[in-house]
Amino acid sequence: MEKSLKDGNRLSLYLVMLANLSFFYLVVQNNAIVTGRWFDLLRNAASVVPAGLGLILTGVLNAQLSAEMKSRVVFMRWRNPLPGCEAFSRYAKNDPRIDFSAIERLWGPLPASPREQNALWYRLYKSVDVDQSVAQVHRSFLFTRDYACLALMLAVVLGLVGFVQIRSKSIAAIYFFVLVFQFLVAGQAARNHGKRFVATVLAIKAATS
Repeated sequence: MEKSLKDGNRLSLYLVMLANLSFFYLVVQNNAIVTGRWFDLLRNAASVVPAGLGLILTGVLNAQLSAEMKSRVVFMRWRNPLPGCEAFSRYAKNDPRIDFSAIERLWGPLPASPREQNALWYRLYKSVDVDQSVAQVHRSFLFTRDYACLALMLAVVLGLVGFVQIRSKSIAAIYFFVLVFQFLVAGQAARNHGKRFVATVLAIKAATS
């Protein structure tokens, strides 16, 4: 299921990378931030990275980090970074869709350790992973998680190259800020989708068990 969802997101991630590379090209060549030549993105996008090569490159970049490392980037904690690690101690209590008393009655006593919480949550997830609402929020989480990690890599690489190739250092600084802002926004979206993914599984299980 996860593999098919990730494959479905590959084109979207390619478009993210293509937009970033096109924007970088325009900033370096034309000072697009100053001149406002945003529509040049559409005219130049296809010539920056051929589609086939771009999809391969996107897949290679996306595979540089493990799922656990991606969760560390998104949730900004090193130990037990997976969202399921706080399934019962945090998310089950804070989502109004979830009948927490039903969860305690059905699966209590609930685990306290992060690893045990994630293990129980994952077992519950596997019983409802074909549910359309679960699959949709799972796909959104995977996309925004991978987007955030790709944005971080692009911020490091293109940001550093930008300070070398962009003539105006003030424009280079603005460009780097845009890359960092993109990462922060994508990371926040991934955290929100991750929390909702965990909570949606619990809400469905509590309502149907």
